[in-house]
Amino acid sequence: MLSIMSVFTRKIVKSIINANEVRASILREKGLAESVRVAVEEHKFYLVKRITAFLQEAELNDDEFLLIIKDANKIIFNLTKDFVNLVEALLSLNWKNRSFEIIEAYTEFWVDIVVAQNIYLPISISKLIIHWIPGHLDASEWVNGSPSECTRSELKFTHDLLNRILTAVPMAFDEVMNAIIKLYPYFKKPAHVTAGYLFNMLCLIEYKPIFEEQILKLALQKLLVLDVNAPNGKTLDICLFMLF
Repeated sequence: MLSIMSVFTRKIVKSIINANEVRASILREKGLAESVRVAVEEHKFYLVKRITAFLQEAELNDDEFLLIIKDANKIIFNLTKDFVNLVEALLSLNWKNRSFEIIEAYTEFWVDIVVAQNIYLPISISKLIIHWIPGHLDASEWVNGSPSECTRSELKFTHDLLNRILTAVPMAFDEVMNAIIKLYPYFKKPAHVTAGYLFNMLCLIEYKPIFEEQILKLALQKLLVLDVNAPNGKTLDICLFMLF
């Protein structure tokens, strides 16, 4: 039985590896720009679908990442609503721990896509705001609502990008508030999660004071919910300290 399971497992792993290799070869041979051209001019989306699947599943190395983003920047105006899955995959890439060159190229793409194709504004804002939410296992990175230097540096990229989008696209203001409200952590989340999210809300006020009234009102509403449901909890104490 074990040998049969072992063989079966190896076959599955091999098939996954082979599939990724096929997609990677398409990326190298055709490229993102060529795949989109084929879709636009010949109405054939099979290459785009394969590259989208590759982006969703694979861990890109730096060279692949940079190649993809440089290609994407060349075809911004072609990335209409027909390519929503591809754009979502691009906006979901792991980018914060990359080189400065990659981060710079990626943020340029992010700003350009929302300026050229505002249909992607809601999803792009949500993809940024979600980075405000600390992971459940990141408590050591957040002490009393304050991030470690490493976490603070990572968040700076997110806030710098959000600031650029808000400056370039005024209609993004409403989308930002919608995303903040929608993604606000449930009151039963660990203390560092809620406090970390509040920290980022307060950071937003620093570079875009126009949000101050709405942000503080939302924070107080959420603290009232917390006070009713967990009046003696650590989360409430930390958040009150951060606000007052």
